[in-house]
Amino acid sequence: MNLNRRSFLFSSLLAGNLNINKLDAKQIKPELIKLGKTDLVIPNIGYGSSSTSDEKIVKHAYDRGVRYFDTAESYLGGDAESSIGNVLKAVRHQVVIGTKTKARNYQNKKDYMSALEGSLKRLNTDYIDIYYNHAVNSISRLKNTDWWEFIEKAKLEGKVRYTGISGHGSNLADCLEYCIDRNLVDIILSAFSFAQDPKLLEKLRHTFHFVAINPRLPEVLVKARNKGIGIIAMKTLAGSRLNDMRPYESKQLTYAQAAIKWALNTNYADAAIISMTSNSLIDEITTISDKKYAKNHYFELLKKYYQINHESICPPGCGVCKNVCPSNVEISEVMRSKMYALDYKNPNKALLTYSSINNNALACLSCSGKPCLNSCDYNLDIKNLNVMSHKLLT
Repeated sequence: MNLNRRSFLFSSLLAGNLNINKLDAKQIKPELIKLGKTDLVIPNIGYGSSSTSDEKIVKHAYDRGVRYFDTAESYLGGDAESSIGNVLKAVRHQVVIGTKTKARNYQNKKDYMSALEGSLKRLNTDYIDIYYNHAVNSISRLKNTDWWEFIEKAKLEGKVRYTGISGHGSNLADCLEYCIDRNLVDIILSAFSFAQDPKLLEKLRHTFHFVAINPRLPEVLVKARNKGIGIIAMKTLAGSRLNDMRPYESKQLTYAQAAIKWALNTNYADAAIISMTSNSLIDEITTISDKKYAKNHYFELLKKYYQINHESICPPGCGVCKNVCPSNVEISEVMRSKMYALDYKNPNKALLTYSSINNNALACLSCSGKPCLNSCDYNLDIKNLNVMSHKLLT
C-alpha cells in the first residue's frame, strides 16, 4: 500500500459502506477543509473520543458526516481507540484518524514503536494518519532526538503518515513555535477557545477582568498557518457546561454551536474537534456547517456563558498559580479533575486524573488559603475550589 498516493476525494469522504448507513446528502453538507500542506481533507468538525468508547456513538458520528476521528492511547485505557477501530475498520480509507502518545524524555525509540504498535492494533489499522506527541508543555521533550528519529522511521515504514503536536499547557505557545521554526510537525492540535483570544476578551473587559492566557497563542497559530501547518482546535467550549446555557439558547443557535463557530471563523484554526458523548450532541454540532450566524448573536451567548461560569472555570494553559502553594499542590491538575467531574460529567476520568496527582488538594483542608489568595488572574477562589474538589474526588 502506497499511502503517499492515497487521495481523500469528496466522494470518498461522504460515501457509506455495507455495514454503515449512507448519509442523506440533503441532511448534511459538511464544509471540507484541507489541513495545511498535507493531502488530508476533512469536514471542519471532528470527533473527540476522550470521554466515551460507545461504538453506537462512533457510528452515529460517521453517519452524520464526521470523517476525522481523534483519540489517544490513554483515553479510557485504550478503549476509545478500540471503539473507533471496531466501527470504522470497514471504511478505514474513507476516514482520517489521529491518535496520540506521550513521548516522555525517559522513553526511547523502542518504547515509542511499541506504543505505536499498540495503537495500530486497537484501531484495527496498519497506519495512522496523524500521530501526535501528546500534551506537550516542555521544550525539553521536543529536544528528544529519539522521538523525531522514531517518527521518521515510522513514516518510512508506512505506519504514520503525518506527525503532530498537541497541547493545552502554560508553555504551549513556546512549544508550538519551537516546532514551527524547525519544520518539525505537519499538524497542530491546540487548545483554543474564545476565552483565549485577547481581542474578544477586550470586548468582555467591561464585565470581566480577564487577562488572556497564552496571549501569544493566536499569533503563533497564524504563524503556523502561514507555514502550511494544519491546525485543529480542541477544548473550544471553554469548560463544556452546556446545560447552564439551555435557558438562553434558541432553536437557531446553541452555546456549543456559538463557541465552535467562533473558533472556525477565526484565522487560527482549520477545524475543531469536540468530545462527542451523545447522539444528540453530535446532531447539534454537525449542523454548524449548514448555518449562518450573525457575529453579535453568538457573541451574546459567549458573554452569557462567562457571566454564569467565570468564578469556577479554570481555563487550560494558564499556569499563573503554579508556584504559589507552599505545599506544592498541583492546582491546575486539581482544577482539571474538577472539570472532568462537573463540566464533562465524566466521574471515572475525574477520579483517575485526581488519583494520579502527586500533590493533590489534601493540604488545602488545613490551609488558611492566604498563600493562593488573589493569585489567580481569573479571580478563582482556589482554596475553596480545591477543598471542594478533594472532598468530591476522594
